[in-house]
Amino acid sequence: MNYEAVDVLYRSRITLLEHLEATGYNTAPYSKFSPKEIAEMIKAGPVAGAPPALSMELIKKPRAEDEAEPEAPYEKCLVVYTIGKIKQKLQAFTKKIIDPEEGFDSATTELIIVTLEPIAPNFNAMAFQLWMAEPRTKVRYFQAAAIVNNPLKHMLVPKHEKVPADQEEALLKSLHATKAQLPLIRFHEDPIARILGLVPKDIVKITRPSLTGGEAIGYRLCVP
Repeated sequence: MNYEAVDVLYRSRITLLEHLEATGYNTAPYSKFSPKEIAEMIKAGPVAGAPPALSMELIKKPRAEDEAEPEAPYEKCLVVYTIGKIKQKLQAFTKKIIDPEEGFDSATTELIIVTLEPIAPNFNAMAFQLWMAEPRTKVRYFQAAAIVNNPLKHMLVPKHEKVPADQEEALLKSLHATKAQLPLIRFHEDPIARILGLVPKDIVKITRPSLTGGEAIGYRLCVP
């Protein structure tokens, strides 16, 4: 048993669950697990591919009466782990998961694929291709080792927040700017854009500490 892989998968799973809990998903069915259970899940799965026991299907929590309607229509998040290498067969691997005949609904479900491989440029290209296709499919790829700690909580990463679509017009008016004039952040390629789930045309608010003003606020536009 590769205990380093077990440790990486265990810690990355904690990060993902914390992140998905914060974005409104019910993580309770998957929240209680140990490194030993992860090791058993790996043993129970195939040598290569995605052990079913490691996968998670999370459902959005019911909204409170006074809570605003979410911008994204997603009701579910499917998280799939792959132990084998998928870089050379990424398209086939991903499209098998999102096949409507297998029950995947791109309109209501977003997909996260966690691999032990580094995220190469073809992963970013695949995520963009699927987002631009019809129907749009939101897929995020993560290397497990890159999310053993939540990048949003790193001491060197300033606070990032997606600007709600219904606030963009007023924001741009206050800045006397258009979207095209904002600095850029790359869709899926930027690790913060990826963990936030930003898609092209989204605006992200970045709040940094400032010695003179207390805080400095900037905005970036998500682009391909």
